Amino acid sequence: MNDKTQKIGKNLLWLTDLHLDRANEKAKEEFFGMLSAIRYDGVVITGDIANSHQLCYHLRALAEACAPRPVWFVLGNHDFFGGAFAEVDALADAVCLEHSNLHHLGHGEIVPIGEKTALVGTRGWADGRAGWSRRTWVINPDQVAIKDFEHLDRNAYFNKLEELGKGSAGYLRKVLPRALGRFQHVLVATHVPPHTCAVKYDDRQCGQGHLPHFSNFSAGGAILGIARRFPKRRITVLSGHTHCAAECEIEAGLKIRVDSARPGRLTIQDVIKVN
Repeated sequence: MNDKTQKIGKNLLWLTDLHLDRANEKAKEEFFGMLSAIRYDGVVITGDIANSHQLCYHLRALAEACAPRPVWFVLGNHDFFGGAFAEVDALADAVCLEHSNLHHLGHGEIVPIGEKTALVGTRGWADGRAGWSRRTWVINPDQVAIKDFEHLDRNAYFNKLEELGKGSAGYLRKVLPRALGRFQHVLVATHVPPHTCAVKYDDRQCGQGHLPHFSNFSAGGAILGIARRFPKRRITVLSGHTHCAAECEIEAGLKIRVDSARPGRLTIQDVIKVN
């Protein structure tokens, strides 16, 4: 695994669920112009940048608007719409080779943001284990929009969701303890909220039927277990996916934040100040 040692300053823009493929050209021009003009030291994006057919175009636009400041991102489920996991991940990695300030999180990196704060990230996935789990009646559009799911029956589909969720949990078990061993505060960027207390649907606490598709239960368990091993450290999870703002403190030192988003309305979720 690689440790990134470049410090990117003390003011980190947080963006999530931009859905740039749904925004009109005027909105995008204004948004990219703002990213070029305002002062900050780096950007973290927690998924759903565009669909697979337009992802590379919009990643390039983000890299150019923010340059020379670094842009760290994870992909969300909508970024894979119309494509498959391996091919979209490969496309995102290829664009990063074109732009030195663009970084696809999830390759083992621990990114120092300040003297006491680091960033790690993994795309995660809604793993089908929360709420009513496989008993839910809710149909997820991902099943027909992402090639890896297209031909799976219901049982195989939920098996794949669980595999994806456990994969992200395993990744965090490898990387997050190493980060906490070196830094007092670690930001975890991931697309799907890993704890159900921060999951809302239509601006209400998410019901049991939707929770299997709106929470990464596997990653939540992994993060909580790691936090308890490092009681004197802090973890802040930054997520998107639900388009509904929520924040909760799981226990002392472990906080999860999910921010609101509306497709086509391009906004900065927050400026995170770190030390």
